[in-house]
Amino acid sequence: MAFEGTLFGVEPPLSDIVKHFYVIQSGGDAATTVAHLSPNYEMMLLFNFGAPVRFSVAAAPLGSMQVEKVAVLGPLRKMLNYELLPGANLLVVVFNLDGFYRLYQVPVDELNGEELHYPDDMQELWEVLKRCTSSVERVAILKDYISTTAHAAEKGAEPLLNGADYFNDPLIQPAKAIAADAELSERTVQLRFKKYVGYSPKEMLRFLRFKQVISSIENNTAASIDWFDLIHDFGYHDQSHLIKDFQYYLGTSPETFIKQIAGKEFCTTKPGKRY
Repeated sequence: MAFEGTLFGVEPPLSDIVKHFYVIQSGGDAATTVAHLSPNYEMMLLFNFGAPVRFSVAAAPLGSMQVEKVAVLGPLRKMLNYELLPGANLLVVVFNLDGFYRLYQVPVDELNGEELHYPDDMQELWEVLKRCTSSVERVAILKDYISTTAHAAEKGAEPLLNGADYFNDPLIQPAKAIAADAELSERTVQLRFKKYVGYSPKEMLRFLRFKQVISSIENNTAASIDWFDLIHDFGYHDQSHLIKDFQYYLGTSPETFIKQIAGKEFCTTKPGKRY
C-alpha cells in the first residue's frame, strides 16, 4: 500500500460529537495512489498539510475538486475517490450524527454532499495545526477546539438521537417509532433528520442495507459471489434493484466493483455507536 492510515479514537463526552479522527500519510518517495472510500452518510472536516488532494464521487473522474488546506465534505452519499500524491498528509474529522451541526450550526440539508465546501473560519486553526510536529499533537488540539467550541445538542435533536437504535431493527419503522416515542408527527421527524444530519430516515435505511451488502462481499471467502443470495438475504426485489443501488452509491455495476475496486484501495469507515 502506498499510504498509511491511522485512526484516533474519541472518548465521552466528545464522542457524542466526533466519531473519530483519521490521518492519511504517504512518504515522499511513494507512488501516486487513487483510493476509494465507501459511502457512509457522515460529515467530514478535512485538514490537508501536504500536496493538494483531488477528489471525485462515484464514477466521476478526478478533476478540479481539491483540498489545499481545509474543506468540509458530506453527507457522503456516494463513493469518494481521492488522489494521494507523494508526501500526502491529510487529517480527517469524522462527525457523529448531529455533531457537525453542533459545531457549525448550519442545517446539514443545505449542503451538497457531492461538493467540497471551504469554511473561512478554519484558516487560522489550520495555521496552528500546520506548525505541529506530529499527528498526535494535531488531534489533541482539535479535540480541545471542538470540545470548547461546539454547542450543546438542541432539544429538537434529542428524539432522533434517543431513537437511533431503531435503525438496527428490521421489524421497526424508525420514523414512526421515534414519532410515537416523542409524541411528534412523522413529518416533523423527517424534517428534523434533514436539518441535523442531512438525510431522511428512509435514505438511511436504504444505505444501511447496501452497507450490509458491501460488508458481505468484503467478508466473502468463496471463489465467486452468489448475487441471488445477496438479493434474497438483504431484501432486494430482484437483480435490477440491487444493480440500481450499486449505480447510485458507487457509480458502477456489481461485477465491475468486484473486478476493479473491491480489495484495491477501497476502504469502509469504522462502525459507529449506532450503525
